Amino acid sequence: MKAKHILPAVLVAASLLLCACGTDAPFTNPGDYLGGGGTVEEVPSATVSDNAANAEDTVGEVPAGEEAVPAEATTLTAGDAISAAGDYLVTGAFDGKLSITAPTAHLYLQNAALTNAKKVIESAGDLTITLLGENTVTNTNADGSNAIDCAGTLTINGTGSLSVTATKNGVSANSIAVRDATLTVNAAKDGLHAEIGAYDDLTAAPTFSYGEGGWVVLDGATLTATTTGDGIQADTFVLIGGESKIDITTNGGAPKTITETSSDSGSGKGIKAGAIDWGADGNEIVSDDYLIAIEGGTLNINANDDAIHSDGEIVLSGGTLNIAAGDDAIHAEALLTVAGGSAEITRCYEGLEAAKVEISGGNVFVNAADDGVNASDGSANKDRNNPNCHIVISGGFLEVSAEGDGIDSNGSMRISGGAVYVSGPTNGGNAALDSNGGILVDGGYLFAVGPVGMVETPAQNSAQNIVSFAKEKDIAAGTNLTLTDQDGNAIFYYTPRKKCRSVIISCPELQTGSEYAIYGGNSSLCTFTVTSRITTVGSSGGIGNPGGFPGGGGMPPGGGGMPPGGGGFPGGGRR
Repeated sequence: MKAKHILPAVLVAASLLLCACGTDAPFTNPGDYLGGGGTVEEVPSATVSDNAANAEDTVGEVPAGEEAVPAEATTLTAGDAISAAGDYLVTGAFDGKLSITAPTAHLYLQNAALTNAKKVIESAGDLTITLLGENTVTNTNADGSNAIDCAGTLTINGTGSLSVTATKNGVSANSIAVRDATLTVNAAKDGLHAEIGAYDDLTAAPTFSYGEGGWVVLDGATLTATTTGDGIQADTFVLIGGESKIDITTNGGAPKTITETSSDSGSGKGIKAGAIDWGADGNEIVSDDYLIAIEGGTLNINANDDAIHSDGEIVLSGGTLNIAAGDDAIHAEALLTVAGGSAEITRCYEGLEAAKVEISGGNVFVNAADDGVNASDGSANKDRNNPNCHIVISGGFLEVSAEGDGIDSNGSMRISGGAVYVSGPTNGGNAALDSNGGILVDGGYLFAVGPVGMVETPAQNSAQNIVSFAKEKDIAAGTNLTLTDQDGNAIFYYTPRKKCRSVIISCPELQTGSEYAIYGGNSSLCTFTVTSRITTVGSSGGIGNPGGFPGGGGMPPGGGGMPPGGGGFPGGGRR
């Protein structure tokens, strides 16, 4: 049953006598503060990609490690090499490089400590390393060398742990798969580095293929990486799933003060896929098929540059992400899909960015120094509608707190489901919602607040009713803003994180011909009757008791402001 919040009788009576504008004189024309509101062409349908499924098929099942060393395993001592396929064991101290020339080999590390000036483990083919007990791999070359270097596919598994200290990349291979094992990597360059080395000698561009390798897969792995370069770098794709636990800090983490250029002189992305280079000149292959797919696990990323970056596509379908980034939190050149999981982005320059951003599920909170969500393909002219860019929100929960535009599309934008809350900028040069191709609101819950001056109202041919309220005086941050029906029942509310003057609300409960009110705390900001798809109202009045709630005394029963459907981040909700 819908919880009812009945306003005091005096307030109800007073609000019903108001002429759609609160207790003070209305704007002469509140529409002067608003933009948009025209018609917009239908936003393209969500993009369907098979990249994640193709990547999973390419890898297959990563084998689990045995819990004991096979009896037939050969025990190695310092100076030994591996030239034939088989099972090999290193235990205790091993000084010098372990060279593996066999096309395949299985190496067991059991409480082993391997050290060398340059490469510590070097394999010419495919290698499986099973970890038992606590193990270390360390190099000391001042000029920089990979600690573990594998020309083929490197699989790391087992119930033990491995700590790697490297003067270049910690673990480098054509492809890397880690299942269940625990890795700690301290590297002067990348932590895990997957590169298709065979492309270096080509004279013609290769055909992009997952089958050539260049991928990293973490399945139930525990990875702690502290690097100057990237935490994880893959030529083609990165897959993370199971109960993986990932902690990555790159190049000291996000700068204390984040600006457009604060990370330009540094490096260090948390997780990166893409930019295959080939030939002696390092030519790069451009492709939308570069991929990062996060299907499960817990990821804590503190990156000097982008936290998660793909030169093609990113798919978030599960897992829990906690992100701080000196540049973009999650950036895909082509397509960013959020279908599940949870992401809390506490600090970044821009939050979610791609040419196409599509959100159908999951819980996302973004706190950004510039745009919270941005659809951009890097085109020079950002003032014209770009048909290659769009934002589509059909489900999930999204809250944005931004100093640039809250949600910004260089093309079109469509909201048809889910719950979207925006605390936009405090300066009038940006807006809570901004697009070059128009905004359609066809369903779901939208509560967007920001300054006046650059307000963009959703299009008149939206399928769902919208109210756009403008106010001459600031509404203080932390004010409980509530949409109520004519009987004082709270329908939809939000507690903005910043001061605001513009409020845009859309929800299924806004019915044509019905009367509603917007409250700031216990004060009526306006009453209005929905007479058209876009209803604009305005007031110059102040707000009394900004922390209150209609009916008095704080948040509604069930409080905390959880999103529709439960779970998520504080800030907004409906009843």
